[in-house]
Amino acid sequence: MAATEDHPSVLRTMRGISRPVWLLLAGMFVNRLGNFLQIYLVLYLTGKGFSAYGAGIALGAYGAGSVVGVLAGGSISDRFGYRWTIVTSMAAAGALTTLMVVLPSLPLVIVVAAVVGALGQAYRPASSALLVELTPARQHVMVFAVYRLAFNLGTTAGPLLGALLITYSYDLMFYVDAVTALAFAAFALSLPHTVPSTDAPAAADGGRRSYLGVLADRRFTLFMLALFLNAVVYIQHIAVLPLQVTADGHRPEVYAALLSLNAVMVIALELPLTKFVQRMPAKLAVALGIGLVGVGMNMYVAGPAIAMFVVATLVWTLGEIVGTPTVSAYPAQVAPPGMRGRYIAAAALPMQIGYAAGPVIGVAMWTVWPDGVWWGCAAITVVAVLATLAGMTRTTGDPDGGESAPDREQAAASTH
Repeated sequence: MAATEDHPSVLRTMRGISRPVWLLLAGMFVNRLGNFLQIYLVLYLTGKGFSAYGAGIALGAYGAGSVVGVLAGGSISDRFGYRWTIVTSMAAAGALTTLMVVLPSLPLVIVVAAVVGALGQAYRPASSALLVELTPARQHVMVFAVYRLAFNLGTTAGPLLGALLITYSYDLMFYVDAVTALAFAAFALSLPHTVPSTDAPAAADGGRRSYLGVLADRRFTLFMLALFLNAVVYIQHIAVLPLQVTADGHRPEVYAALLSLNAVMVIALELPLTKFVQRMPAKLAVALGIGLVGVGMNMYVAGPAIAMFVVATLVWTLGEIVGTPTVSAYPAQVAPPGMRGRYIAAAALPMQIGYAAGPVIGVAMWTVWPDGVWWGCAAITVVAVLATLAGMTRTTGDPDGGESAPDREQAAASTH
């Protein structure tokens, strides 16, 4: 019985999810379902008569704004609370998105796209911190798997909905995007106003209550290094894999089928497998996940048979399934009091940098030595696994050994 309570099943976790957490998950799903701006911005702007080059700059500005927004959202959520960060982020992003349909010049489009990118991502540290705050520690990994399911379903269905709306009007697409952001803000209004803990020692050391304090945590910086290296490897399935598939004589449809296989596996299998993954120590789950991603990518060197491409994709997808829920939960679990938002944002930054640098590194290597990309993935993965094992030395839960708010409440109830 104790083992069941320590490692709850999927159904037990789903039944135990509180109403605020369901509201958060539903709001995030609706927001992702209507996240059309980044996907269709280039098509929209070129259709309006702007140059492809200008449209690319606008998309780049949106991406840069997203990175800044995550970092700013981490600080804001730690200072002002998680609920109001989500409400403000989503309400402002929704309002500004409606302006995109009336902007007359490219410079204005670029500025507004950057601001919308920042506002539209500022909620993410707060939402992850709230999931940890409102969920018992033993359920963190499973709840983040549910979170990823909602995120992936919204991300998968969103482009299809956007394509349908475009058949009527690009303007309608932007208005629906704005409505979904405002809906998330409305959902967030019903969330509890959780004020991040600010114990006296942390508050007294102002330098520690900033991103400098995160960087001073050497073990966590090793974890961040592992995330960066893993992102460089993982993104090769978008950067170099299509080149490998076509170079081996296959049609582009084969590459599309491999991506679909990945998406279907993640959506169908992540929750059931997380039931077992949550029993593993955090560092072993992450190290195994990162290792499988590297092994899968390395297997592409064995082509050109389609069966080999399928097996390799199955392996790295399994790594994604095994490692990502724990990676998502870990920063908030080990953050000092009052620093959860910053730790979550700091963990997101190296991944974004890896996703940006990975294609440049991979394609450059491909032009010189195609097989070297996949051997390089293996070598990088070894370093990433070692950084994971060295960096994730703390037990999960609050770094001082404390419990999450729901655990404290349950413990208090049991003593009366």
